[in-house]
Parts: sequence; structure tokens; C-alpha cells
Amino acid sequence: MSVKQYIHPRNKYKQPPDYKQLAVMYPEFREIAIMDFTGKVRIDFKKKKSLHVLTETLLKHDFDLHVNIPADNLNPAIPLRLNYILWIEDLMTHSKLEMDKVTGIDIGTGAVCIYALLLAKIHKCQMLGTEVNMKSIEHAKQCIERNKLQDLIKIITVKSDRIFKDVVQDGKAYDFSMCNPPFFESEDDGFEKISKVLPPRNAPTGNDKELKTEGGEIGFVMKMIEESVEVKDRIKIYSTMIGKKADLVNLKRLLNLKGIKNMTWTEFCQGHTTRWGLAWSFLSQNIVNLTTAPVIRKRGKSIVQSLKNYKTSIIFPIDDKFSCIDDIINFLQATTKELNIKLQDVPISEDSFNGWACQITARERSWEHMRRKRRLVQQIALKRAKGEDGKCTAVNKCAEGTSVNREEGMKKLNEESYNKELPDKDVPLLVCKLWVETGSSDDSQNIIMQSHEIFRIWMVFENGYGGLDALHSLRQYLINKLEIKEKILNNQSKFKKKIKKLKNKKSLL
Repeated sequence: MSVKQYIHPRNKYKQPPDYKQLAVMYPEFREIAIMDFTGKVRIDFKKKKSLHVLTETLLKHDFDLHVNIPADNLNPAIPLRLNYILWIEDLMTHSKLEMDKVTGIDIGTGAVCIYALLLAKIHKCQMLGTEVNMKSIEHAKQCIERNKLQDLIKIITVKSDRIFKDVVQDGKAYDFSMCNPPFFESEDDGFEKISKVLPPRNAPTGNDKELKTEGGEIGFVMKMIEESVEVKDRIKIYSTMIGKKADLVNLKRLLNLKGIKNMTWTEFCQGHTTRWGLAWSFLSQNIVNLTTAPVIRKRGKSIVQSLKNYKTSIIFPIDDKFSCIDDIINFLQATTKELNIKLQDVPISEDSFNGWACQITARERSWEHMRRKRRLVQQIALKRAKGEDGKCTAVNKCAEGTSVNREEGMKKLNEESYNKELPDKDVPLLVCKLWVETGSSDDSQNIIMQSHEIFRIWMVFENGYGGLDALHSLRQYLINKLEIKEKILNNQSKFKKKIKKLKNKKSLL
């Protein structure tokens, strides 16, 4: 399925190149061009040479960059690279930085140093490219000299087991880093299998050193994250491209485990291909708040369409306390454990639902017990406080028996609640599934959006003698526990008005 509609709005390749015009203007392109019987010009994407010539021609025609791509090196698809560069531009603008005054690092710059060339040529950025392969380094330097960009781009040699440590100089700060990591693991079996799946429409390009690394892309980016914890804010914004959605999910989880909440992600959509971008920062959100940075994300599949049983939901905005799905998972796991409710993960297909699901089984209304106990404790504490102030002599007289009364009261509540439950312990009070997903509070067609996103917890009734009353009772408990004070969050139209009001307020500041 084509995802072209989600390409970055400023990407000039939203409209395909005019191959006929390129064939007229450039003899080298004319050699690989094919004209069909209708007069339409196309190229054979199954041929490596055609891909290389197309890229070289586009760089010359659209950016006045003159490069030649070695036959055995990776062909850098320009629309994808431009999507990444435009996202970097969005992040810099969001951080109130001017593009012609920023310094960036391109990790693994490659033989063509494509990101450095484009950023230097388009925005006059100062770029530092890192590379381990000497042959690629020499060719990259030739590309830079040929385009007279030596004042803006510098290439340095690094060790393969160090990503940032040998690059970042003491006392010097960098505005961003970017990386297109090797997608595949170093084992041949996995690479051969995956390589047949990933480029079905185009000829595969690139050599093993460009495409493979130990642990694959997730291993490489995990090392990036580990080293970034040491380098910290000497690089303002770290970023990387991700080739697999499952890796994006795991890497977001790793950032969360490291306590790195200041992060965001986007999608790079072009043609029939989707890649992902991940960015994080150690700067305070008062300085750079990535959670509100512009992103592009396709309209994800909501699980609601496939939920057949009775369902209700809890909707609330993403914030510092709950900034990712992992925070919601941890909250639900801790809450159900506290309430003595059984929780089991529900395996789901990544393609069918972008979220998390679990099944919970409750034997009693433990959440109501907790609420009543809390109220009793609050009442007793209030009476004790009045007694200490001398405002309630009757309570003061029996202050010595307060703790005994509290224990007896709680015991009585437990007994009363237990007697209300059915004696048949084989029948649960409530069995329901919880589906957690993220969504946008804005249903407009503008695909660049600030991260005014929301969480939805779908509660789907399955069975249980407590019926829908138990489901709604648990839902209200979770709302209180989540500290969702405004019930209008469950009304989408009112919620959108609230978000719009907040946006207008921010624009006036």
C-alpha cells in the first residue's frame, strides 16, 4: 500500500520527478530511461545502475550536488533522506535554533556522506561525519571537495566499538546527531532472509559493512543510547532512523527504563516504504521539550473496530506522569496487584493493533473496599484533628479508642463486603479485557502535528456475575486513581475544544 500521502509536506518529491525532463537534460539518465508505447518515461528499479544514476541525477538537478556512487555501495534514496533532514529541521526550529548556525553529527556517514552534503548545501550547517571504513572515508572526502564544502563538512575516523565517545570533544557542544544504522545482524542467514523481504520493488544495494552489524539495528541503537547516557547534553538532541517498527517499540521502552522521558518519534513515509525516526534529549523540557515537537504519524489502526462485546473507555492526555504506554502498563500492573486482581498479557499482532492488551479477572469488589477503607481513615483522621484542636470534646473523650475503632470498622466493612459476594468461588465477579492505545486529539487531515496525543484504555466486558455495574465501578476507580478530574475528557468534542483553547493560549505567550 502506498504511504506517499504521509510524506513530509515540504519534501519536494511529493510530486514524482519528471523523468522525461531528466532524460532530455542529462545524457547519463537518458541511457537508463525506458519509454513505453504511450510515450511515458520510466526506469527499471530492479537494476542497481538505474538506481545509482537516478540518485546522482536528482542530486545534480535538484541540489546542485555532484557525486558518483561506487557500484558496491549503498544507494541513498533521496526522498527518504530528505524526510529525515526535514524532521531535523523541524526539531531545530522547535528548539528555537537557526539551521545555518547549528552543528550536527552524522554517525556512519558512508561513502557519499549524503546527510552531511544535503544539510551543508541546503542549510549551511556545520557537519561532522563519522566513519569506520577507510575506503568510504576517502570517497566521502572526494565528494566534499568536489562540491567545495570543506569549510562546512569534516569527516573523522572512529573505532567500530565507539559511537560518540571518540567524537564529542571536551568543552564543545553539538546541536544534534543523526544516524542511519545498519539494519541487519551480522549472521548471514538472517540477512539473506530479510533482504528478500525488505526491498521487493527495488534492487538491493550496499555491502556487508554498510548493511550488517552485530546485534542488528537494535543492538547498534541500544549502544547509542548507552553512550548517550555518558555524553548527556553535550549533544542537545540525539536521533536515529529505525527500519523495523518492533525495534522502535523496544527502543522507546529502553529509553523509558533509562529514565529518559524527553523523547519523540516520527514516521518517514515515501512510496511504499515506511521508516521511523526516534529522538531523545537530556536537556530539561523547559529548554527543549521533544514531547511537543512536530511529528508525522500515519493514522494508526484503532482496536475499537474489532471489539464486539460491550465496551467503554477512559481517555486522558499524555503528560509527564504518563508519557508512554509503558507508564500505563506499569500503573495497571501495580493497581491490579494492589487490588488482588489477576492480570494476564494478551498477545496481539503488531500489524493489527499498535498498543498493549491484557485480561483482568476480579473475584470481589476489592476496589470498592479500598475506597471505603480510605474514606473511613479520612473520617477518623478528621475527627482526631478536631479533637486535638479542642473543637470536638465528644471525640476527644474516646480518642484512646480510635485505633481500635478503626480496626473494628475495617473488619466490619470487609465482612459486609464479603457477604455480598456470591458463595460460588468458581464464578468470577468480572472478566474484562483492557486495550491500551495512543491517539491524536486532532482528527484533522494535517499530517504534521504537535504531540497533543491521548491515551485510550478500552474496557471490554467479557463475563462475570457483577455484570456491567462491576465494569463501570472499576472504571470509576481507575479514573480516580489516574487523577482524571475532568470528565469532559471522555467527550471528544469538548476535549478537542479544550486542546484548541490550550494551543491558542500558548500562541499568545
